[in-house]
Amino acid sequence: MNERDIATKVLNTYWDGKPIPVNPALLAEAAGVSVRACSNAELGGASGWYRQPDGKPVILFNASEPTTRQRFTIAHELGHHVLQHGERPRDNSSAFMNPYEAVEVSANRFAAEVLMPVHAVRVMVEERQVTSITELANAFCVSEPAMIYRLKNLGYIS
Repeated sequence: MNERDIATKVLNTYWDGKPIPVNPALLAEAAGVSVRACSNAELGGASGWYRQPDGKPVILFNASEPTTRQRFTIAHELGHHVLQHGERPRDNSSAFMNPYEAVEVSANRFAAEVLMPVHAVRVMVEERQVTSITELANAFCVSEPAMIYRLKNLGYIS
């Protein structure tokens, strides 16, 4: 299964019928993963961390970062859980989307699929004719760069 298939399964299981924006913290908790806000110091400057102390999965996220970044981090860390990557830290925003680490790229793809589900993006762009990057980013509660990246991956923009 690829990241889209797994994200779709997670959404269908734990978010089915609920509106966008997807709340990744509620989604994670529904999947049995605790979510906890942490300070920048607690995380050593990282954006987040997926851990399994005593076998209990937990997502830690940096509460000092922008909300859109926090949401993506939580979804990214949930990706590490469902994709069975094991414990992983998430880089700070200056090292975002390292194209060389396959596991991190996979977790980023999962996060994009969860926060911006393909069917919901299609409805917004094709049926509702929403073309504003800002409006789309606001609807999905993601950053504009994340929305641009998603629209490129789905073939809506080049």
